[in-house]
Amino acid sequence: MFKFWKNKKGSERGDTSLSTEGEPIEAVPDLIIELTGREIQRSVAPVLGMTVLDLAERNDVDWNSFCKRGTCARCRCMVAEGIQYLSEPNLAEEGRLDPEEIEEGYRLGCQSRIEAVGPIKIRHAPYF
Repeated sequence: MFKFWKNKKGSERGDTSLSTEGEPIEAVPDLIIELTGREIQRSVAPVLGMTVLDLAERNDVDWNSFCKRGTCARCRCMVAEGIQYLSEPNLAEEGRLDPEEIEEGYRLGCQSRIEAVGPIKIRHAPYF
């Protein structure tokens, strides 16, 4: 059910970081991510390097988006727990979200990548 990839340097099974080539690495399944869409809530296994939006779509969580470039903000979400396990806000997020929103834990699902394994709770929170 859960796949593990080895990078060319031969990382050990269950490595909790991105491979050197940026390929997604499926993480250890005992630490899960809780994704809450508009009507569907699921606990899913983290996949390192994958965006929150891609993870939601992969697991059939009702997460709305149009552009996947960080401009429409339909994938805006609130990270209630585990923000330290996600990538830092990038230029697309800083250009679309107010600094106060980022400080409160709002992110764009299409831009936020899973970078480490840990308990994460994210709720879809679009403007409209």
